[in-house]
Amino acid sequence: MDRRRFLGSAGIFGLTLAASGLGAPHVARAAAARITIVSNPGLENATLNRLMEEQGFLKRYGAETTMVLAEGPAGPFDAIVSGAADVCMVSGYNMALPRISQGAPVRIAGAAMRKAALAVFARPDRVNGLADLEGKTVAVGPKLGLLHALMLQLLQEKGLDASRVTFLDAGSNDQAYHAVVEGKADACCSSISHLNDRDGLVILSDGKMWEALPKYVFQTAYASEAALRDKRDGLVPVMAAYGALYGYLMKPEAREAFLSARRSAQKKFDILSANAVWEFNQEQRPYSRNLSISEEEITYQQRMFVGLGAMSQVLPYRDVADMRPANEAFKILSAK
Repeated sequence: MDRRRFLGSAGIFGLTLAASGLGAPHVARAAAARITIVSNPGLENATLNRLMEEQGFLKRYGAETTMVLAEGPAGPFDAIVSGAADVCMVSGYNMALPRISQGAPVRIAGAAMRKAALAVFARPDRVNGLADLEGKTVAVGPKLGLLHALMLQLLQEKGLDASRVTFLDAGSNDQAYHAVVEGKADACCSSISHLNDRDGLVILSDGKMWEALPKYVFQTAYASEAALRDKRDGLVPVMAAYGALYGYLMKPEAREAFLSARRSAQKKFDILSANAVWEFNQEQRPYSRNLSISEEEITYQQRMFVGLGAMSQVLPYRDVADMRPANEAFKILSAK
């Protein structure tokens, strides 16, 4: 099937292929089938993909994989629903659980970055804390997208009335941040990659999402029901490789490799943002070698989406999640 026909049948635009992890297996129970991993091509994911390739974790754990890239927050999830991919290992797409509840043949299969790498930035002459946001404009992304949804959850948990805040759909993380820099908004929810920027903005002390929303799993992995049923032996080494990557990423000796990978992934390398991400990873240790997400954590997110009106009810854990490959992968990592 040629590329044009493949993209047409998958119903996804901007899908590209790249080989990865094709080496000989180093785990006794090798992959039974090739796993197609889908990733958003954004900077953070591109950095992890490059680091994974350079460090050879997929090859080390005997994972037989193909990597595909899908644009947009929903792109990887759509690729899996369409059958163009088996699993997404790193995704901040916050509508995965709502779409699973609507019948998408997908299950949450693990975690990537656990702590929310977001913060509320503001002009210090206008906003000193979350309570000061009443009557102010806060730049986020699309309605009920990640930035907007987490701001609503944050305000709700702090006992503040979100209806008294004007939310501006500025687009992306970076666009939300620059909306404040340019005076279009008083505050924003944006990435910790701006922690070292020198634009005069400050982080609200009660707006550090990784502290304020500790139960929210920031990035999840999800897989098709078919892959979880028929390619489980292939998924396990993939998850072991990612667990190894996350463990490596939080080690001080990984700094040069991380910066090199990010430099390769970013067209115009920004050392301030690169250092901000690196320092966050070292200080907050947002990853875990154990990718499994607990029933309590899944229930928290479901209750959040019910409260936001994105889900009608909390579903049983087994109906939305399958952690068996993640658990098996952690056994492999623990044995080394």
